[in-house]
Amino acid sequence: MKRIRKILLTQYIGAITIGFIFAQAMIQFIDNTALGAMRYWTPEEFQGSAMGAARSFPWANFIVPLAAVVLQLLVGFLLIRWLYSEEKTQSSNQKVEAPNEGIES
Repeated sequence: MKRIRKILLTQYIGAITIGFIFAQAMIQFIDNTALGAMRYWTPEEFQGSAMGAARSFPWANFIVPLAAVVLQLLVGFLLIRWLYSEEKTQSSNQKVEAPNEGIES
């Protein structure tokens, strides 16, 4: 796992992947969730069927994409935490000497 983490950090593959995950979550939220709710309120959808019964709000079409967005954001934040926070804890625990320390002019 350390080798995979090092590759993801040094080759910027991890940053690209995280950006892709967040972009995908944003696109899915806008398209499926926000616009899906607004599509319901358009005049043709709001009037109901020819039989006169008004349709109820399609909660399944709203909640399922919203759950997918939440899961994508969770995966993105977990990747950020795994890739970038572990490096901070290691560097703060290790005392690093400055390269010119101990050399007198």
